[in-house]
Amino acid sequence: MSKIFLSFLTACCLCLSFSAQVKVRIIDMESHQPVGSAEIFSEAREKIGTTDENGYFIVNQNTNKILIRAAGFDERLESIGQVDKNILLLKKNKKYKNDPKAVQIVKKVWKNKGKNSPESLKNYQYSAYVKISVDASSDSVKYIENPHFKLDSLNNSLKEALKNNVIFVGERTMLYKYDRRYGKKNIITAYKAGGFDNPEFYNTAAAQTLENDFPEVLSPFGRVKNTFKLIDSVEINGRKNYEIYMFSRRKSGLQFYQSLTFFVDSQTFALTRFYGNASQVTSKYYEVSRVRYKNIWHTEFEFLRRQLLSENFVRKLNRKIPVRLHSFTRLNTVATVKAYVSDFESDVDFSRKEFNGYEYMLSPEVSSEVDKKLLSERQDSLSLREQSSYLELNKLSDKYNLERTAQVLSSLSTGELELGKFNLDLFKLVSHNLYEGFRFQVGGHTNYRWNNDYQLGGFVAKGTKDKDVKAGADVLFFVNRANGGELGLEAETDVLPAGRIAPKYLTPKDELTAKPNNIYNDHYFSYRKIETFYQQDFFRNLTASLSVDYQRQRTEFNYLYKSNPANTWYDYFNTSVKLRYAPNVQYMATPTGKRTLKDVPPYYYLTYTKSWNMFEHGTSAQKVYVSAIYNFHTFSGSTLVVGNAGAIFGNTPLMNTFESMGTARNGNSFLGRFGLKGFQSFETMIPSTFFANNFISIHIYHHLKPIRISEFKYLRFSLVYNGIIGTMDNKNIHHSFDFQVPENYYQEAGIELNKFILGVVGIGAYVRLGAYQTGSLYQNLYVKAMFNL
Repeated sequence: MSKIFLSFLTACCLCLSFSAQVKVRIIDMESHQPVGSAEIFSEAREKIGTTDENGYFIVNQNTNKILIRAAGFDERLESIGQVDKNILLLKKNKKYKNDPKAVQIVKKVWKNKGKNSPESLKNYQYSAYVKISVDASSDSVKYIENPHFKLDSLNNSLKEALKNNVIFVGERTMLYKYDRRYGKKNIITAYKAGGFDNPEFYNTAAAQTLENDFPEVLSPFGRVKNTFKLIDSVEINGRKNYEIYMFSRRKSGLQFYQSLTFFVDSQTFALTRFYGNASQVTSKYYEVSRVRYKNIWHTEFEFLRRQLLSENFVRKLNRKIPVRLHSFTRLNTVATVKAYVSDFESDVDFSRKEFNGYEYMLSPEVSSEVDKKLLSERQDSLSLREQSSYLELNKLSDKYNLERTAQVLSSLSTGELELGKFNLDLFKLVSHNLYEGFRFQVGGHTNYRWNNDYQLGGFVAKGTKDKDVKAGADVLFFVNRANGGELGLEAETDVLPAGRIAPKYLTPKDELTAKPNNIYNDHYFSYRKIETFYQQDFFRNLTASLSVDYQRQRTEFNYLYKSNPANTWYDYFNTSVKLRYAPNVQYMATPTGKRTLKDVPPYYYLTYTKSWNMFEHGTSAQKVYVSAIYNFHTFSGSTLVVGNAGAIFGNTPLMNTFESMGTARNGNSFLGRFGLKGFQSFETMIPSTFFANNFISIHIYHHLKPIRISEFKYLRFSLVYNGIIGTMDNKNIHHSFDFQVPENYYQEAGIELNKFILGVVGIGAYVRLGAYQTGSLYQNLYVKAMFNL
């Protein structure tokens, strides 16, 4: 390489540019020579120029992407960010192999990532300023002469508004702390967002922006899928760096599935800078710069740009909406995040108290002197359009009550509708089972507008088939907000299916998916209960609950326990301990309670219940239930594994044993057995046919990678396997009700086609295997519809 080229890389390609223009250089990856006269096009495929003889071209910094065409090379669609850079072109129809030296460097980068990470320090802290904006070019909206419709006028108003404003702008400052003994603490110290005054609403979705994350494409698994080339050795801040280019080709040739240019310090093998697409979402573009501090490297600047609506999605949407709305879908809407680190220091004298509570929190002073705090941390001045947007967005929000509307929509995603001071429970409004028929329930609880220290709740329900009215009431006191402490008291009279354990709802979506679990079940019991409990989070990832309850139970089906007469009410005084450990969960503490930022498997559950024999029809049984949920990603897709186990020590009526979670419809014909799929259930097992005192079960769901059959249509298949084995001591104490014990291992397998109809409805076929098969394959086959929300 010439000295001129080295100087360009040092001064331009590797330095962050905050001017209004970005200088790019087009280079032949194979020969490392500049590509002159390469044609440069906008995203709209309009020619905007050509490179000079040295391969240079100047691009406006507000440009999202450019298309590059040069004779003998593949077309290249490249994102533009803040940094001057080289863009490497690949020869047409040429297969590239890994550069052995580049691969060895990447291996050393991965091996030394822990040593070069800030977390190898004893402790550290730093401040960060983050700006998030959503913008669209006014030029992407076509002006309509002589508008005849309201939409035409709205279109022209939008075009005019985009000349002087962005769609959204928000800023915040944060203080990050880390100590090897106490963990992490990330505090949002100031917040400002156009149109939104409540910092909880904005920051719950965007608290995690600046992290010292490592691109997974450099992992051993990523190295297998991608090609690495050593481009050059350059000098950055007086230190030798290796420049390496990583890419993986797509079938189209126009775009790259992943492409990343990164720079590695030759002495420490630390990742010092990188730009490109390091994710499997091609609309994301990153630029990250890191600086050396003592013996580690930390992020100094982070830039992310993402196109919100892909071209494919817009084409699909335009087929279904009126032509007059196409001007809005043509908006080239882009979200941009810029983050800056300052005041990084280590050897800080932290106390344990500073790390109490959750990893993320809103500072109590988050809304005071906001402009002053933002100005002191802001390293990227607001443009005139961004400054104007704050005022205009606040006017629009006040006029149309946008923040209130957004809060209502946010509450809907959790299954609740916020109605002033009360949240209505939507997911329980209507349900169905064979005992109650259609069950209609109205209930919910007060929210922070009623009181920030306690919550009142309750419900009233009635089924169409049974005569009893069900009801309940509760009060919840927030006694330790820093750790999610809740002290509750509740009383209710209701019915439950015999032997059923409430499933672990991973998300509100899963709660809806579990609606069919009891749709074909008619074996219920009534109960009256009063309970008090205390729940708190420990170590941020462990939720513990201690409860004491008194309840009365009576079966509502033909069943006798021991020598007791029918319709006997059984009395229980129970103490329970429940634990949930979720190592990947992340919460944010806010003035109105905790908000979940991240909650993904694995999960571990433990419940221990002791019944004290204090009444004539009481028991002294002990009940233990454990569960674990894992999710694995492999080359063929993702696998969800759910394992359950339970044991009962002592005798207890059947409704308190373990039912095997059958959800099949009881029918003699193929169509008679057609029904709805359950959630973490057995699809070929009739409800209430298998019970056990001790059991182990497993559910495996392997979701294969989607198979593309057209431009917008995919086939999504899943393979299913369920199995359970159990025992029951003293089965002879249960009378007048016929059931089995899965002593010989009940198992089934199935295949599912997901989201095939309207992107929501799927269909699955399941077959009973092994010891509990009955007759022919036809008699063991069940076909079910399912809803994939």
